[in-house]
Amino acid sequence: MSQVTIKTHYSAAELAGMSIPGLPGSKANIIAYADRCSWAFKEVSGRGGKRREYVPSAEVMAAIRDSAAKQLVALAPAVVTTSVVVQSRGSYTDEQNLTADARKGVIDALNSIMKRTGYPLKKAARTLLDFARRGEVSDQLLSTLRLARDGRGKPSADGLPSERSLLRLVEYQKAGCIVPKKREANMAVPVWAESFLSYYQKPEKPTVEHAYQLFVEANAAMDRPSIHQVRRFLKKIGNVSLQVGRMGDRELKNLKSFVRRTFDDLLPSDVYSADGHKFDAEVQHPLHGRPFRPEITTVIDIATRRAVGWSIGLNESALVVLDALRHAVETGGIPAIFYVDNGSGYVNQMMQDKATGVMARLGTEMVHSLPYNSQARGVIERFHQTLTKAAKEITGYMGADMDREAKHNVFKLSRNALKAKTKGEVATIPLMGWSHFIEFINGKFNAYNNRPHRSLPKMIDPATGRKRHQAPNEAWALAEAKGFTPHHVSKEEGIALFRPQMMRSVRRAEVELFGMRYFNAALTEFNGEQMAVSYDIHDPQTVWIYNADGRLICSAELDANAAPYMPKSFVQQAQEKRTAGREKRLLNGLTEIHAERDGALALEVSQGVVIPTNIDQIREKWALDQDQEILVSAPGVTYTEFKEVTAEAEESKVVDLPEQPHQRFARWMALDQLLNEGGVIEDAQQTRWYGMYQQSNEFTMFYKRHQAMTQEEQSTAATVLCMNQN
Repeated sequence: MSQVTIKTHYSAAELAGMSIPGLPGSKANIIAYADRCSWAFKEVSGRGGKRREYVPSAEVMAAIRDSAAKQLVALAPAVVTTSVVVQSRGSYTDEQNLTADARKGVIDALNSIMKRTGYPLKKAARTLLDFARRGEVSDQLLSTLRLARDGRGKPSADGLPSERSLLRLVEYQKAGCIVPKKREANMAVPVWAESFLSYYQKPEKPTVEHAYQLFVEANAAMDRPSIHQVRRFLKKIGNVSLQVGRMGDRELKNLKSFVRRTFDDLLPSDVYSADGHKFDAEVQHPLHGRPFRPEITTVIDIATRRAVGWSIGLNESALVVLDALRHAVETGGIPAIFYVDNGSGYVNQMMQDKATGVMARLGTEMVHSLPYNSQARGVIERFHQTLTKAAKEITGYMGADMDREAKHNVFKLSRNALKAKTKGEVATIPLMGWSHFIEFINGKFNAYNNRPHRSLPKMIDPATGRKRHQAPNEAWALAEAKGFTPHHVSKEEGIALFRPQMMRSVRRAEVELFGMRYFNAALTEFNGEQMAVSYDIHDPQTVWIYNADGRLICSAELDANAAPYMPKSFVQQAQEKRTAGREKRLLNGLTEIHAERDGALALEVSQGVVIPTNIDQIREKWALDQDQEILVSAPGVTYTEFKEVTAEAEESKVVDLPEQPHQRFARWMALDQLLNEGGVIEDAQQTRWYGMYQQSNEFTMFYKRHQAMTQEEQSTAATVLCMNQN
């Protein structure tokens, strides 16, 4: 069948080609049928001469229109356009946008039918639905009709919209919005929300059921919601806001937005970042060989991601940081900015002092990240993963992901070897030695600097011819090839730069540093002046004296004007201080263990202690001697402030006390008896001692023994104590 076109006049050949139901199928029969029905016609000139074009009857024109509509919907699928004019496609859901596109396609199909057939809108909608129900439309148009249906009404059996729905779509288009409305959730906050969240938003992270149970028990009189209402309410809260209270600010920061920093405009040595990392494996201590975890301080160049310096120490300290910075300056040059955290290794006088600090002498600005904001130093924090991977390659790995049984076995092997060595037996600790560990770490740093880094630009690998990321050493070399020159210092300059300095006063050609005296006669004329004293952390024999302009005055020798003795270097002093601290902590732990075994209380409860009736007068007299405000605890007594200092307060504060503890207790008992009988202690120092002695452990012990005695025993003991006292 040829394409059906709606016109006012048709030739017999055109009518025969349309195969209209009720009309003959040949040209001659149609001419005869038209003559019988007396159709109006007009003569049109053509190739073979003149021919007639007839005006079909109304019934035939209706059939022609139906045939044109059927041909349109069957052969030409509806055009589903995505150029729907809405406020913003991003403000609607995918389902709303898809329905809007389908509605636009249905409206386009209706417009095509009306244009081809001349039907009015209502007739075009009815015709389109009739063809769809008879299956005489394309599959695409059928799906489009079903998607365009308004989901709020009751769906029909075939899933197609009604005629009225199609007419309403045209009205929606005229109104400017054919996007279906979507039922939005009620975002009003219920009255019980705040009370429930007080049980749910806790750092213990209770489950919804547990928090709901506590909420119900505490609000028995309230019209409580069901747990399903609670769950629906929690789904309406944002993921970050829901965790407020369940997470601290530091953890919440990992969920919030952040600023991704770029380093495209940086040159090598513009910014160095440093941080310490406790190694995740045990190695042998360099001094005594016992297992310990060293601290590795690394300095990274931000522009090239190159590890320019590193140092290994027993713990993070200013000396380890100083050594790592020295290595970085010798390798990569002096940085413009030194970006670090707020650790004690960086926040100290040695690094930051404006006159003698290392930063001031290098001309480098030290910038600190915000507290608990390690994300800001992501470059150096990411490098720690390289050290963690290295720790997994050696025996003694103690990371959190290490198998507990294997970790325990290695721990027992190393400790059993130590026990065997203390007994004089031959034993080998199954841990890496210090010298081998230094070589191992040095190899890992070299491997890192020669390995492609994904944050660096890509290049063509000269060996494989493929694209890959640059390695830190390659990025550094490329910057030097483009004209970058690092600010290196000579070895002699480096020695002077990285000697720590401290300001000290000159007294009679001497300066005192760390409890040691250094002398040079050239300092005589600088008596009383503040001078910068530079020292070597490993050699205590010599210090160097500089004036305010940074000019070297002289070098001073240790005890050059006194008899020589065996000195201690700054490092040795630091080691001894650290050893003393460890001994003190161990003794404290041992004391606690013994107290736990013996059942002794850390603080004795002073029950049954009788305070003398005139203790307030004693306190006032005591406070008068001390020239301070008196805090009187007796009811009805107000605060009294004594401003005048008595002559007694000027006397010596030394009290002549007995040497034996029981004699001191006897003296206190005698003073206490005097006060109980209404007497007054004339000696101000005795009064002070009487009040202070009651707070001592010695008094508590004797007083408890005294209270445990019977009255007869107390009388006898008092007599004996008085005799001993006399």
